[in-house]
Amino acid sequence: MESAPPALILASRRRALTGSSRGLSRAYGRGELVRVRTGIYYSKPAWLALKAWERYAATVAAVAASDPAVGFCYLTALRVWRLPSPRVPDYIHILTPSPHKAGKLPSTTRAARDPKTGRTELEDVRGYGISRHHWQSDVVGTRGFGVTPLVQTVMDCVGRLELPESVAIMDAALGNRRKEGEGLTRVDVQHAAAGLASAAKRRRILEVLELADAASESAGESRSRALIHVLGLPAPVLQRSFYDHEGFIARTDFFWPDYGVIGEFDGDAKYLDDDLLDGRSTRETVLAEKKREDRLRALGYKVVRWDWKAVTDPELLRRKLERAGITTQESPPRGLIPVELPGEWTT
Repeated sequence: MESAPPALILASRRRALTGSSRGLSRAYGRGELVRVRTGIYYSKPAWLALKAWERYAATVAAVAASDPAVGFCYLTALRVWRLPSPRVPDYIHILTPSPHKAGKLPSTTRAARDPKTGRTELEDVRGYGISRHHWQSDVVGTRGFGVTPLVQTVMDCVGRLELPESVAIMDAALGNRRKEGEGLTRVDVQHAAAGLASAAKRRRILEVLELADAASESAGESRSRALIHVLGLPAPVLQRSFYDHEGFIARTDFFWPDYGVIGEFDGDAKYLDDDLLDGRSTRETVLAEKKREDRLRALGYKVVRWDWKAVTDPELLRRKLERAGITTQESPPRGLIPVELPGEWTT
């Protein structure tokens, strides 16, 4: 998330450059601009073309531009720290020093109505309000924003979200996907948890920390592993490498050596993201995956695959794994828990 997307148009900058910002008000009245915050605009066609996460990021940047001293927290800080987000939040989450100012405010994103149709074109476009939290926390700078520190952000989110979401966040915070200087250690998390006033939250943080594995390489893998735990199925080995007479075959997402079963989470990005395709077409990638799987089966292993649908339907994931021979343990660690839809997860 950048500190100020180029498409943001600030009336204060326009006045500084030209001496007047009235042209922006006129353009807004003609329906050419969206007013994201007071004095902050965005091209309406460009705004309507943005994806939900992009509109959220632009709204965060607009809030920061209107108040440079603002401190972002909770799910907004999670996004700024580039940790997996379970969904596009309904609100921009910020800190307030006053308990009297805590609470929620509606979205300020507005557009002028077309005189002929009476519509703004934003009727079906999601806007993001402000949620003010009276939490005690420092604010640090990263990527041009003031946010709660990384460890505090992780504590705030893990203590409030469902287990699959929390494990995905903890995996990413601890894992080697983090850039140097941005990751956490288990000791960091343990110290932060020890300082929490709530015993329930301390237990929750430590429970998630115990399940966390830095070897997990995506939110989908992390979420899968959390659900495997919830379902009472045996824990898999992560990122196991396999070889045959031709050499290296693959490094798999999950492996159950006692059952001879390999598990693979297939996110859409594997077949659609240009960076992950690495110059190959989607068809070439699918063919390479088939050949890879054939070599694994030739070694005597069963291979079971699942996607986001199974990660949001615990019973579907259970059936897939049980058909492959992965049986439920006698004493499952917990009952089923609700999960969120996958489409808006990001990494």
